[in-house]
Amino acid sequence: MTARRIALLAFAVVVLGIAAFGLLRERGAEPVPTAADTTATDETTDPASEEAAAAHILIAHVESDPPRRGVTRSRAEARELASRLAAQLLSRAASFEELARRYSDDPNAERNSGYLGIFRRGQLPLSLEVPLFDLGVGEFNPQVETDRGVHLLMRQPVRRAVASHILITWSGARNAHAGIRRTRDQAAQIAAEVSAMYLTGEVDYCDLAGRFSDDAESRFRCGLIGPVEPADLPRALEAELFALGAGEVSGVVETEFGFHLVRREDG
Repeated sequence: MTARRIALLAFAVVVLGIAAFGLLRERGAEPVPTAADTTATDETTDPASEEAAAAHILIAHVESDPPRRGVTRSRAEARELASRLAAQLLSRAASFEELARRYSDDPNAERNSGYLGIFRRGQLPLSLEVPLFDLGVGEFNPQVETDRGVHLLMRQPVRRAVASHILITWSGARNAHAGIRRTRDQAAQIAAEVSAMYLTGEVDYCDLAGRFSDDAESRFRCGLIGPVEPADLPRALEAELFALGAGEVSGVVETEFGFHLVRREDG
């Protein structure tokens, strides 16, 4: 084979390789809707932004550091599982949050559905920062490898809110203090009455918080919880909060802590 033919063959291989890489990257980064996509005003959509919200599904393996108790899969098996989960996302067979709670080896996944937080450049290890900031909002990288294992890494909208609430709890609810004697049904009735008073304009929200809220830390501060991000609040309360506009108050929302009327303070 002549030198000219060898050069032409090498050039063709390079071109095909570049095309294949581009196709694979495009497929791996296909946007997938998540529960976080519901409030467009909360999103940061510029991939070049100096901050990004991250979520992941961690697939640990026997070489993970630190090791995960009970994990016996190999690195190759972890990669294969990550690929299967990516296929489910692409086909919309399951949501990212569902898959994180079911499959992630991150011990916090059941609570936060894989959400990691909002990060500025320089706050994450480069092995996670580089692929995260390379993604657009709603896109994912199906296989990012670190010492901890294989990550299915998603860039989510940057969402923040300032929240207030009125809490009506009951005996047996989580964190209910010993002086609470009312039943769940009684608490539900009181919450409905407080909501009706607010809706009719009879009483100001702050007055209602001072009179009725069982959250001792916030009741005399107009129910103020403060700045929150996804995974800071129970899922039901978070969904209501991020669906509200500035100054709006939800209907009655039940969580493990009791019944809430949540208000969004920011714009």
